[in-house]
Amino acid sequence: MAGSGQRVYLHIGAPKTGTTYLQEVLWSSREALRANGVLYPGGRHDAHFFATQDLRELKWHGHVDPAVVGAWDRIVEQVRAWPGASVISHEMLASAAPQHIERAMRSLRGIEVHIVLTTRDLARQVPAVWQEDIKNCGRLTYAEFTRSLQGLDDTVNPFFAKTFWSYQDLPTVLRNWGETLPPEQVHVVTVPRGAARDELWHRFTGIVGIDPVRCPATAEVKNPSMGVVETNLVRRVNETLVPEFDWPTYQNLVKNFLAVDVLAGRPRSVPLRLPADDRGWISQRAKEMVQAIRDAGYQVVGDLDDLVPTWRANEPEPRDPDSVSDSELLDAAVYALNDALRKVAEERAAAEADRRALMESLRLNPRLQWMLDRYRGARTKLRTHLDSR
Repeated sequence: MAGSGQRVYLHIGAPKTGTTYLQEVLWSSREALRANGVLYPGGRHDAHFFATQDLRELKWHGHVDPAVVGAWDRIVEQVRAWPGASVISHEMLASAAPQHIERAMRSLRGIEVHIVLTTRDLARQVPAVWQEDIKNCGRLTYAEFTRSLQGLDDTVNPFFAKTFWSYQDLPTVLRNWGETLPPEQVHVVTVPRGAARDELWHRFTGIVGIDPVRCPATAEVKNPSMGVVETNLVRRVNETLVPEFDWPTYQNLVKNFLAVDVLAGRPRSVPLRLPADDRGWISQRAKEMVQAIRDAGYQVVGDLDDLVPTWRANEPEPRDPDSVSDSELLDAAVYALNDALRKVAEERAAAEADRRALMESLRLNPRLQWMLDRYRGARTKLRTHLDSR
């Protein structure tokens, strides 16, 4: 154990367990955290995402942002310069390969390292991850996805199943990251169904040593989900657009605009839930993982039984995520087109108002007006010269 008094808490995921919420709270509270002895490093909101890509040598759908190169070392440099506790958080750390974990631990040598894994039950994770895959260019039906997760269909591209279990096989994730650490420095935080939103923040702060009274969870975090029909509409859109769009274009237009801004707000959508047919194998897998975590002796915040899904006897049977008619898809598409056009019209109106305000400020400022006139005159002369050649 390090003797310098420095500690770093690596919040490694898992995806869809409130990670976005925690990261938003950490980012918005970073000044209050510093005042209370805890560093959330990085000079920009996505610094930890870039650091994770750098550590794992990843491309995101074939795209590498220039800010990725050296991002992990920049984060670690800030951690090393801080005398107390630091937090590094990104869910993509969970599935890091052994060589990348070794690099992370080597770069943090001399600092007391803690691993933090936030967890939810598999009954919530499976539908949520399928939808997230759809929002990230996925084209598998729900049935294809779950058959692949169970190893029942070798005709399905195994990429998504391998990726899923690399994050959601909790005992393996914890063993990979905690192999060189004492169990008391490996923390499992359960996210129970129906808990108040700030309960996750309170559980997380208890591990790191943050006073939740001095650093309350005040961030407004929106990470809305689509319903059954809307998710299938995006999947159908992906079949056409994914081969045409590069990742930045897809992320901007499909993931952020169509899926989140438009379709996630559609009224009266049918929530995405685990179908009854999947309950048996999900429950069995969850029980096996919980027992493995108990046997390992990690520090648990919450109750591991929260990771074993339960169902009420009178609970209505969830809708099959693939049972969507063409008529329902058409209704959702018409809604999406109407709402998208309305939003585009609002954005254009706002842009025109900004343009008019700028032109008015130019008119009222003689020096700016003089500069604009000179620019227009030079442009006219250049066009005349080019036309005469």
